[in-house]
Amino acid sequence: MHITYHAGERFLQRVFDYTSYGKKEVFHAMELLKRDLHNLQLRNKSRVVLPSFPDFYGVFRQNTLVTIIPKDTNVSL
Repeated sequence: MHITYHAGERFLQRVFDYTSYGKKEVFHAMELLKRDLHNLQLRNKSRVVLPSFPDFYGVFRQNTLVTIIPKDTNVSL
């Protein structure tokens, strides 16, 4: 499973409410997401609840986490 840089940024913005951060923080967020999702079985799902952050979905495309969205968002993907 791959984690995009964009997903790392959205994770910091939406989960932790960060407004400013550097590359180092984004790469740490990507590593955190990778550890959190390492045993996840996707089974053709595009949205999956993040195990450690149940109020957020991870949006996947072709086995790659592309963004993070809050659960209460009614966005059709």
